Amino acid sequence: MKTPFDIIGYAQPLVSHTGEKVAFKLSADAAVNADVDVVRLLCADPKPTGPGVEYEVVEPITRNIRLDRYQKAPAGSYAYLPLRTENEPVAIGMLVWPTLLKKTRQTVFSRWDGDNDKGIELSLGGDGRLTLYVSDGDTNQTLTSDAMLETRRWYFVAAVVNQQAQTMTLRIDGIDTQLLDDFTDTQSAPLKIGNTAGDKTPLVLACRITSQNSRKIPADCYNGKIEHPVVATGDISLDAFKDLITGTEKGLPRGKVLANWDFAADIKGAKVTDVSGNGLHGTVSNLPARAVTGYHFTGSVLDWRGAPEHYAAIHFHDDDLYDCEWETDFEWKVPEGAKTGFYALRIASEDTEYWVSFFVCARPSQAQNKIAFVASTATFLAYANTRHRMDVGHIEQLYNALIEVSPTEAYLRCRRDLAPSTYDTHADGSGAFYSSPRRPILNMRPGKYTFNYINDSHLIAWLEKKGIEYDVIAEDDIHEHGNDLLSKYDVVITGSHPEYISTPILEAFETYQNSGGRHLYLGGNGFYWRIGYPTDAPGAIEMRRGFAGVRTWESDPGEVHLSSNGEPGGLWREHGKAPQKLVGVGFSSCVFDRSTYFRRTADSDNPKVAFIFEGIGRDEKIGDFGFRGNGAAGMELDRASEALGTPRHALVVATTEDVGAGGSVTSEEFITTPRAIDGEQNGRVRGDMVFMETRNGGAVFTPGSIAWPTSLLHNGTDNNVSRITENVIKRFLDPKAFR
Repeated sequence: MKTPFDIIGYAQPLVSHTGEKVAFKLSADAAVNADVDVVRLLCADPKPTGPGVEYEVVEPITRNIRLDRYQKAPAGSYAYLPLRTENEPVAIGMLVWPTLLKKTRQTVFSRWDGDNDKGIELSLGGDGRLTLYVSDGDTNQTLTSDAMLETRRWYFVAAVVNQQAQTMTLRIDGIDTQLLDDFTDTQSAPLKIGNTAGDKTPLVLACRITSQNSRKIPADCYNGKIEHPVVATGDISLDAFKDLITGTEKGLPRGKVLANWDFAADIKGAKVTDVSGNGLHGTVSNLPARAVTGYHFTGSVLDWRGAPEHYAAIHFHDDDLYDCEWETDFEWKVPEGAKTGFYALRIASEDTEYWVSFFVCARPSQAQNKIAFVASTATFLAYANTRHRMDVGHIEQLYNALIEVSPTEAYLRCRRDLAPSTYDTHADGSGAFYSSPRRPILNMRPGKYTFNYINDSHLIAWLEKKGIEYDVIAEDDIHEHGNDLLSKYDVVITGSHPEYISTPILEAFETYQNSGGRHLYLGGNGFYWRIGYPTDAPGAIEMRRGFAGVRTWESDPGEVHLSSNGEPGGLWREHGKAPQKLVGVGFSSCVFDRSTYFRRTADSDNPKVAFIFEGIGRDEKIGDFGFRGNGAAGMELDRASEALGTPRHALVVATTEDVGAGGSVTSEEFITTPRAIDGEQNGRVRGDMVFMETRNGGAVFTPGSIAWPTSLLHNGTDNNVSRITENVIKRFLDPKAFR
């Protein structure tokens, strides 16, 4: 039986423009005969109670092709460090902080010649013991520690392979103050083998490299931190070697230091800097966590830029992944003049469809229409491949409802090699900081994961049915081009959930609105988390949860600042930029058990906002219908708050009614734990519909609810949610001032 996951794939790049090529990279779990087309998605909601999937074929690619090539996702982060040695004593030392013990071995470091199957490797066993493996291709030797390492404790480890003296040595020092005592465990044995590796074999941290079609594939990946690896040759003192690595002495150990990698340098990127003077700089792959606390962290400085030596570690994980680097199956050049929109490669077999989503956006230099709809690509990436409904222990408390798990989420729980979302934790329990589009993203396509991407497609379908001309632009482009892009449009629409926002994106919206731009924010829980874009990993995003907000994990102490730019992560609210300052409302409550409706307020009688309610009765319930919980006010709601920045001149023209006990206030909305946090007892559990003017004739309208766009298509768009939205768009296109 075919499943929706027999074919998975991704488009590279995720965001394209006219005249650019898109490469489609596929992997088949089972052989499939299929027709392949490029389509423009008009609605991506296939739920039986939803509006259905709609698309138009843009270009047929091929017919009745057999897809049967499996491509591996090379998950696991590592550091690749060049070396140049001859056949002389080699000592490799570093600090390690393991975070997970598991049955299979984890490679802490390796210097392995894969072509000749020989080298050295230090691995962590499930019992916490370290084993040094040495091989010349014919004969293997091992040396295992007596000491058993604990998780989340610092250790100095060193391995010496002395071909001249024919000895091998493994040393472990417990140096963490949380250990009961410091200890030293030294194991030595005669070396009975010949050369272990070529003189240019690299040192690899956190895995052993295998190859597949000339690609580097990490294996036996390590979970934990590594700090300050050093390689030396000659007759060295291991005590002095330890002093160098721990930093307790400034003098170099006796002997020749070949490489001395300082992870405190170049934290923002993928470079690993050799400070020995020999120029043996390396790189990290698959986005391991940088700007994390190291052995010297004291808690006195919480911004890594102020004391980088406190953050001289890298945290590796066996499910980190940046780029699958799959081979290309199909290529498509976006035609000049192509309509912008949500696109997909549609792969249709006899009884199943497979989708690979991407976006065709307006060129930043040229707008085609007066209205721009913003694809929330950062938010789509933040949720990419989320399995938190399956993994997070408090998930039903978070949603305040019984959890319905989609087939996509169930499949992803078995495919951890496709990397987690930023809502998930790694296998060692640490939060996932990064998310990349260079992998299959299975919840950003038509399917039963009805959140974000699919909810936004309701708005696309509505614009199409109303004949409203628009361009699609992406947050990626706004991050790069700022207000230069937004200013080309009279009206900008953000969708159901623009939750993850970088500083350049936020500043672009601030400038746009105060320069006379009109903004319809048609969702909830928007402009909430602060993120960054790693410069050495194009397309990826980074976020840190901090210690506030609706979150599935918390940052470790000292690990809130982004590695990509040094800015503090967490909520924009914590940095003086609450969403209320930008759009008049900000996230206040979750309502996942059902949705409700809005009622007009006294502010709605102000003549200034009469245009909003043309054709709407004064006592009419607004949005007591829809495809998410049967209402337009649901899932996540935003409220106005003058204390948090809603301008005094803003008008709250409608507010929710009958939210009920299933609604709960967000954690940042209260300081001490009260009893009354639900929608029947707490006035902050509400959504506010707001209109506010900005400088130079600009304006913002928002209903403050994620569910708003999913009510637009009710009754064939003949409904008051649709009418209000259309009224606002028409008035916002009119340059006449509101005063």
